Amino acid sequence: MQFSFSSLNRFFFMPVSAVVFLGWVYFLISSSTLPDPVAIHWGITGQADGFVSRDSYLFVVAPAVLIPWVLQTLFYVLQKKSPLIQKFIGAVLSIIFWMLFAIMLSATATQIGTSSAAQSSFPISLIVFLLVLIPFSLWFSLAFPSIELGNDLVVKLRGIKVLSIPMKDIQDVETTAMTPWNFGGLGLRVSGKTLAFIPSKGEGVVFGLRSGEKVAVRSNQASEVATSALSKLGG
Repeated sequence: MQFSFSSLNRFFFMPVSAVVFLGWVYFLISSSTLPDPVAIHWGITGQADGFVSRDSYLFVVAPAVLIPWVLQTLFYVLQKKSPLIQKFIGAVLSIIFWMLFAIMLSATATQIGTSSAAQSSFPISLIVFLLVLIPFSLWFSLAFPSIELGNDLVVKLRGIKVLSIPMKDIQDVETTAMTPWNFGGLGLRVSGKTLAFIPSKGEGVVFGLRSGEKVAVRSNQASEVATSALSKLGG
């Protein structure tokens, strides 16, 4: 049996990392290696300004690393009939898990051996990374998509391939007027069984998949793209 990286991540790397991390936190608490109270929030300067008792710290960090993994696993089970949406949401939850894991790990490590949590400081480099991550994510997801048709349907954002679907998995193609609010807003969106790339209002192409899912892509050349796709499908 072969396992993809996403499967290994979901069923091995994420749960094992969570268990090892929580076991480590429990050890730090029981051995009084962490200060009491423990810092759980830092200001923009990196100085601690929010605290919780040491005995309660495990109940703070556990949901942060367990909830994204549990949600990803549940979504994997419940969305087996929608493999495209399943894969996309799984990737998003995986990113959230590892981001929160890095934050919890750094926040805990900086307080080991300190007599007062107020003396600890959150790594400036991680703060900068988090401050850059949000605007970068918006800049990336709001990019106007490009479509390439060959043996696969390929959608790129900022020149980076974010979606690749074999043409044999596409059942039909149509053009339509796309409005962001029909998909829950601008950018890269999931609406029901539709994965949408919609940075603005306008014409677009909707690819219907054999799985029952759809891929909606905003395009100023919607008619030409649809014609080319239909010719490849023999339609």
